[in-house]
Amino acid sequence: MKGLKEYKGDKKYKKAYSIYKLVLLLLIVFSVVNICASDVRADMGAKPSVTIHVENAPQDFYLALLYLDEKYGTDKNSELKLDTVDDESVKAYLEDFEYNHWKFSKSPVGINIYEKQTDGEYYFGYSIPDRFRVILISQDGTVYLSEDLDPKEFDADVIYDVSAGTLTEHIEDRTLRHILYVAACFILTLAFELLVLLIFGYPFTKRNIISFLVINMITNIPFNTMLINTRASIPAILLWILAEIIITLTESIFYLIILRDADGRPRRGKSFAYGVVANIVSAVLGLVVLFVYALIFA
Repeated sequence: MKGLKEYKGDKKYKKAYSIYKLVLLLLIVFSVVNICASDVRADMGAKPSVTIHVENAPQDFYLALLYLDEKYGTDKNSELKLDTVDDESVKAYLEDFEYNHWKFSKSPVGINIYEKQTDGEYYFGYSIPDRFRVILISQDGTVYLSEDLDPKEFDADVIYDVSAGTLTEHIEDRTLRHILYVAACFILTLAFELLVLLIFGYPFTKRNIISFLVINMITNIPFNTMLINTRASIPAILLWILAEIIITLTESIFYLIILRDADGRPRRGKSFAYGVVANIVSAVLGLVVLFVYALIFA
């Protein structure tokens, strides 16, 4: 049986170890960038939805959202009064509306202009301005404008007090939920990947188990922390896929170097294959946990 020094002198070992160090470096850089960008990303991008709860409003009215057009806005200020209030006149008024660079926000999907709802709730989805105001037009033609708000929540829940002109967001602390999600993913990943390790015929030696735990702590916890704190979008999905590929390569090369079979010898092809299979199982499991999390806390 070859000793560790003999393996370190092997050219294939050196090449594999060099690749491993490169991939691990990429993973570290990725993790650092993700941590540094997390606070910035929390307030970037259009919010998936906002629900407006209206209080102290006129008896009947129309309601819509406004966005700030800093690039193409003009000094024009629309009159905050309509002579005629019906569907057509309100739509025409909003289409031409501008007030201190604030304009009518139109989403290609969903409802853009609401009439008064019996439950007092008004849902806007798909394309929500980063920062918005609410415009309310009463049946007597009076136009009310709220203060502006930059919502923090993924699905913002906002109270609009018409008489005060204020927008108040209900912000829920989801830290505990996120910790539980990451912990659940980590524990389930350990359980299932250990099962795969057993299926591949590797013994539960001290070396194998400690190496297994260390690499999963380095990769699984940061990845799932990123996943639960990133808004779903095409760039985010591409980022997740890239991260999963990097993690799979990192773990597979790590196992190729570290894992030992029952006879104490490495099985490089088998170890690399284990890393790939284990990460596929882990990725599928993570999607299942994310789906369950979304169902419970939707």
